[in-house]
Amino acid sequence: MNNGTATTSDGATSTPIEAALKEADRVIKRQKTCAAKTSGTLYKIIQSVEKSIKDLSEDATLDPAAVIDELSKTLDALDAVSVMSADTKELHGAVGKLGKIVDIDFDTDICASLRQIPMDRGILDKIIAEHLYHEGAFTVADAFVLEAGIEHGDKLKAPFASMHAVLEEIQKRNLGPALEWAEKHRKALRKAGGGGGGDSVAALNVAGSTPGEGVEKGTKNCEEEYPSAFEFSLHRLAFLQTLEREGQQRALTYARLHFPMFKTTHMKEIQRLMGLLCFSKRLKAHAAAQDTKAEVLSKNNKLYADLFSDSLWEALAVEFRRRSCFLIGQAQDSPLLVTISAGAAALPTLLKLASVVSKTQPAVDLAEQNNELPVEVPLGKEFVFNSIFACPVSREQSSAENPPMMLPCGHCLSKQSVLRVAKSITRAFKCPYCPKEATLQQCMELKFPDMKE
Repeated sequence: MNNGTATTSDGATSTPIEAALKEADRVIKRQKTCAAKTSGTLYKIIQSVEKSIKDLSEDATLDPAAVIDELSKTLDALDAVSVMSADTKELHGAVGKLGKIVDIDFDTDICASLRQIPMDRGILDKIIAEHLYHEGAFTVADAFVLEAGIEHGDKLKAPFASMHAVLEEIQKRNLGPALEWAEKHRKALRKAGGGGGGDSVAALNVAGSTPGEGVEKGTKNCEEEYPSAFEFSLHRLAFLQTLEREGQQRALTYARLHFPMFKTTHMKEIQRLMGLLCFSKRLKAHAAAQDTKAEVLSKNNKLYADLFSDSLWEALAVEFRRRSCFLIGQAQDSPLLVTISAGAAALPTLLKLASVVSKTQPAVDLAEQNNELPVEVPLGKEFVFNSIFACPVSREQSSAENPPMMLPCGHCLSKQSVLRVAKSITRAFKCPYCPKEATLQQCMELKFPDMKE
């Protein structure tokens, strides 16, 4: 893709993507206008023909030739061919302008950034099938499994079918299946670190709720002793639903039945929910005025408005998907989708590299020879799955042979950089980023539990 600027049909200057999108919007508008005018013209033609047929059937004395002649004059007056041709011509012109922008500013041939690699067709078919099941496209996936001849397709489908069945119920605001799932997998959720972590958990733990807050001192392992924060988030939404639909007393009964097992880890949040009971009558009174629950609570007490936000349900669906995929040994996002997205993100850099290297040697061949590309390919934080450390001095990524080292002052360098600066085991050297001195013996090797070596 051209990284410069492009000019749209109205003369405005913008990036190639913006120019293409603006021109695409014009094509869509022109297509809608053309379709509407064409439909209107065809409708008039059909009406005229139907009127002539009706007149002939109702009045036997009419001369068919005269009726046809009158119909011909009517159709000539509509000038349908000219009208539709003009509209179609304008649409084709807009499509042509969009095509020119794409041809000028985008690379249509991406072969220079690709290389042929041997791939097991059976494994590839299975990956595609898993992706389709992962995304919930069961009809398409079943057809693909049948046509590709994938064995044990039912086993491949079963865990994803169960997951999406619960997700559909969550979207319908039915928490029953999700609560049953959480109770069934309570032990696995605890082992998986059910106490928190991740953006979804942060969204589920609304203001005033901190997972693990209030845990008694001396507890050896809270996650092994108590239910997960995810299970509490389900019961919290169930409590709020009960309060809304069945009233204060039923909500209080629900709380007494399900909240005791969370009293050690979520007492502060339980106290907030109990305080909400004081406003249940106001909720009921404002229901007749068709005020939303969040609006009612914001008028009376902003402390509880977040409890009725739709974002809680959205976060719950995301978190359930993440935990369910973890328990069945799958990533939250489809591996095929992540791979294609990463490739699309890297494509502009690879194409630009291919334009400056020898045409007889594709850019990917450079990577194969040197085990790395000659340029950095930024993919974004969403594609970082393991902890990495890049030395601020050498700009090299750490490895098992060149691990990160922490100096006494707290700054970190790679081991090779420390050796180059120190020059000797006993010689004192200054930190490159502060005036403090250190020796090689005082440096400490850092180990990241999830760092890929």
